[in-house]
Amino acid sequence: MGQSKLIPLPEYARRTGVPLSTLRLHIREGRLRAVRLGRYWYVPVEEEGGREGQGRVFTFFTHAGGAGKTSLARDLGFELASRGYRVLLVDADPQANLTAWLGVDLAEVEDRETLLAVVEGRGLPEPRRVEVGGIAMDLLPANMNLAMAEVVVPTKSLGMVLLRTALMESGALKRYDFVLIDSPPSLGPIAGMAALAGEGLLVPVETSAKGVQALRAVVEVSKDYLRTLRALRFLSPEVVSFLRLLIPTKYDGRTAQDKKVRALLEEAAAIAPLAPALSYRPGPYKEAIDRALPIHAVGDERVLEEVRRLAEAFLARVGVEAQEKEVV
Repeated sequence: MGQSKLIPLPEYARRTGVPLSTLRLHIREGRLRAVRLGRYWYVPVEEEGGREGQGRVFTFFTHAGGAGKTSLARDLGFELASRGYRVLLVDADPQANLTAWLGVDLAEVEDRETLLAVVEGRGLPEPRRVEVGGIAMDLLPANMNLAMAEVVVPTKSLGMVLLRTALMESGALKRYDFVLIDSPPSLGPIAGMAALAGEGLLVPVETSAKGVQALRAVVEVSKDYLRTLRALRFLSPEVVSFLRLLIPTKYDGRTAQDKKVRALLEEAAAIAPLAPALSYRPGPYKEAIDRALPIHAVGDERVLEEVRRLAEAFLARVGVEAQEKEVV
């Protein structure tokens, strides 16, 4: 079976030549399978199966809590999956917010399902399938016991590349187009292992003095990660930065402080490309957390447009063309 891709109803009407009003009638009569996310209708279209995944691995990383790292992993992952990409989300944070925010009961997550299995030398666990509105992603969940990895990783030979090795040996890079890792908000061993598993960091930067201060620390530690991967020959010497994308979050352009920080971030574009900013919208994001669903299910059009622009910036940055296949 192939991967489903969600097509907005107006786009489906344009592709098929069927009037929008007729399609809405067919949905009401049950003649057209459609998915409603928030206030909007989408038509799931089956993509071709059997192709090999692109195997791109990226880590959401910052040691500052509250920057929106976990919601970014959830929402960008779902946005990519809705475009037909095969996505694996990896919860590397013992707080397990990504796991909980995708509707998984933490009490039912066993240690063998988490990255603790990787740290203990048992290989990459089989992921759970998470489905929202007919769109599926896979998830390696977390639980509180994953915190034990903070002690175990430093005792292992090349412990910081255990996750990278497990992803390669498991065949996951051939199964998925994107592996997105949600690292813990720290600079500890688990965060380092998560960072070194991929080809670069996606860094949420809260548009505040706290966010800019946190970015300075991330820039410095990213240099260490880059040197480590070069020494192990996992990255080419031509790679000059391990920061792939800076993502401004909680941006409120009405305040003088945020405009000042935005200007500083634009200067930071010399370090890494800057994604479109995500606005400060606590209501929709809280509702998404409360309902344990991606932000797409909330139906806030402004937020959805921001997530779509983020996905476009991400795909452009990593050199992947959006998959556009004709509806048969």
